[in-house]
Amino acid sequence: MDNLCELKFSIFCLIHRIIDRALHPEQAIDGLLRVLSQAVPQSTAAIIISSSAEVRFFFTPSVDDSGSEAEQRIRSLYKSGFDLVLRIPHPFVVLQDSPKPLFLGRKALYSIQKEQVRLVGSPVMLADEVVGAVMVDRFFGDRVPLVEDVQFLSILASFIAQILSLESQVKRREEALLRENLALRAKISEEHLGLVCMGKSEAGRKLEAEIRKIAPTEASVLIWGEPGTGKSSVAQIIRELSGRAPFPFVKVHCSLPEDLLDKELFGSGKDFLNGGIDELHSAPSAFDKAAGGTLLLDEVGDLSTAHQVKMLDILDRLQAGSFGISRPRGADVRLVAISSVNLLEAAATGSFRKDLLNRLSTLLIHVPSVRERKDDIPFLIGYFVDHACREQGRKVQLSAQVLKKLCEYDWPGNIAEIKNTVIRMVSMAAGAEIEAEGLASILEPAPATAPGAARLEAISAWSRLDEIERKEVSAALERNRWIRRRAADDLGLTFRQMNYRVKKFGLEALIREHRTRPPENARRAR
Repeated sequence: MDNLCELKFSIFCLIHRIIDRALHPEQAIDGLLRVLSQAVPQSTAAIIISSSAEVRFFFTPSVDDSGSEAEQRIRSLYKSGFDLVLRIPHPFVVLQDSPKPLFLGRKALYSIQKEQVRLVGSPVMLADEVVGAVMVDRFFGDRVPLVEDVQFLSILASFIAQILSLESQVKRREEALLRENLALRAKISEEHLGLVCMGKSEAGRKLEAEIRKIAPTEASVLIWGEPGTGKSSVAQIIRELSGRAPFPFVKVHCSLPEDLLDKELFGSGKDFLNGGIDELHSAPSAFDKAAGGTLLLDEVGDLSTAHQVKMLDILDRLQAGSFGISRPRGADVRLVAISSVNLLEAAATGSFRKDLLNRLSTLLIHVPSVRERKDDIPFLIGYFVDHACREQGRKVQLSAQVLKKLCEYDWPGNIAEIKNTVIRMVSMAAGAEIEAEGLASILEPAPATAPGAARLEAISAWSRLDEIERKEVSAALERNRWIRRRAADDLGLTFRQMNYRVKKFGLEALIREHRTRPPENARRAR
């Protein structure tokens, strides 16, 4: 009996250790069964876990043919009405001369002879509900009373219940986090949608209706409009309002140099284009990174003719599944493309392939310019004034005259220009109200014929504005390791707009200096 107590104690210690270390419930249950197999190698143990979705079987590793026979016997018993053990909360045995389980009361435990038993088991209880069973064909031998086997299995069942309870808690927590995440995404999407479609214009309302209609579909989408109209925000909203919201969102800038674009789009390029990916030697393609989610092709109109051919080839193969034996992960991707030029016109003139355009534009969204939605300008200005004041910790208002002038302006840079202009105005405001003085110098350069003092004042205001903008651009570059593309995204600019500002403020040499300089930690290592 002392040896039996030591055996039980050692088994329980090992099981505790396995439960503490296991990352997944299946891993813990398999570990528990391995411990039983090593402790009592002549026995075959099984664990059945039942849920609304499935019934899972776990067995000790079979050391010989008798083990596999025991597994088959347990499976056949379950199929022949043995599922009663998953409904009745009592220990049970299966006798040699009966296929049905016999549920045990306290008296029955002492009245049944051990040699009559071919299987003994105990229910796994979770919140007063039977969720499984643990059973063995033989355990401590015929000399040990049956009650010892049943008590031991009851303790094992409590360990399994602990594992399942932890699994249930983790699942509930994951589901709660997913719900919170989706709710937050929906809130952010609505905020983005409210900004892009802000106001009361017919064009804005039409855009919102199109986004809400298109987002839940799986079709590829082409979004086009002038720079600064909010095309990237529209793409983000479409993703967030779709079923792919929890999955990757990968953005590729099609205006990158061709060698960099090859790596971004196709990974190492060669393996992907020739039918698969050598995971040991290839960087993942954008399609693989976006698997299950959304791939955004930014400024797709900038693709060279060669890359248009490559892109069409990839899309055709992904659709047909002609990559050899296995279908690549990147086949399950929703394509969203953005263009600042009208690709319908580009295709008509031959500068963009019609067949590729057809693949990218199953659905088409035109994002209107601010000129097409003049009624929305006051709402956009008000939003950005509030936003800038919160960011800068200030309370600034626009005078009626300023608001009138801003509403009359054409805004060739669209929403992005409104945002940047309002931020500058709030930054430069001397008091609590922004007056009309110097407004012309912010919206457009001062005329060359401006008389003396007025001209100097306009030039001064314009210089202050340039200096503020130069500092903004420099700070964005520094934050993004002097990479123009990332700095442009940071500031809400297109790559072309960023390049214009880099040249305007003479920042090329500074960028080259920082890009060629080794990182700080590398210099210290030397």
